[in-house]
Amino acid sequence: MNDRTLRSVVTALGGLLVLVIAVTLLVIVGRSGSATPTPSLPPVALASPSVGATLTPTEIAAPTASPTPEATPLTTATPASTPVASGSPGATALAKLTFIGLKLDAATDPGGETRVVTFRSDGAGTVTAKLASTSGQGTTHMCLLAGTREIGCKDWASGTFTGRTSRDHANWTVTVRGSAAATPTVDLTVTFQAAAPSVTIEHARFDGTASPDTNGIQARFEARVSGDAHLVADWGGHPFLYEVDLFDETGGSGNATLANQGPSTNVDEAFPVTAGTWRLVLQNIEDGLGTTDLTATISWP
Repeated sequence: MNDRTLRSVVTALGGLLVLVIAVTLLVIVGRSGSATPTPSLPPVALASPSVGATLTPTEIAAPTASPTPEATPLTTATPASTPVASGSPGATALAKLTFIGLKLDAATDPGGETRVVTFRSDGAGTVTAKLASTSGQGTTHMCLLAGTREIGCKDWASGTFTGRTSRDHANWTVTVRGSAAATPTVDLTVTFQAAAPSVTIEHARFDGTASPDTNGIQARFEARVSGDAHLVADWGGHPFLYEVDLFDETGGSGNATLANQGPSTNVDEAFPVTAGTWRLVLQNIEDGLGTTDLTATISWP
């Protein structure tokens, strides 16, 4: 092969190489222009629901006016266990008082009255009102109220109502009266948390020695510390001679008697007591003039 022929071959090969390169570039450019961009992933929602979950609006109940205090009845004839004061710091101690031998009027007696016992609790806790019949003269219609709200009523010979409150202070009322024509004699015990306990009974009786079943009141209370027990009572417009007795049922050394007092329509006396069980008696020492209404308040340490 001469030089001229060699140059022709080299030139042809060079042209062919240029053509191949040009075609390759065209193919690459064509593919780039028609390519579809890869879709980007959607953003991840924080705290998004899992597959299949359904989101619903949060339901917020509108506030409702609740009675003061909150309370629920225990309507069984079996006495409830004694409530225990909370062990939290500053918990208010339990107070306990029993009206002993309380004679009730019949519901059918047109001149009769319902015995009404009131007191105030301090701090969140449990209140109990326990009825125990001491006679076989029928059942008692008993109700427990928290403020003006009736917790429950029941006709029974014995049983316990329980109320619970979360309030700082709550007023409680217990009412008792003989069911239908019944005139039972009962012991009524109230237990509640109180800093300075005080219990009032209304429409008790001060009928005199001629009616011993309805002549004054007897109350047993538990003094938690030493201090003064205080009796304030009123029996209407007619003055009577009266007597107050205090019995130390724990040690016996603190007994006290105020004999032959009055005549008066009321009494306001304080007695020193120590921690323990005490029984307080108020009675009319005259024959009496028939039905005489009595209101009395007992406070203790």
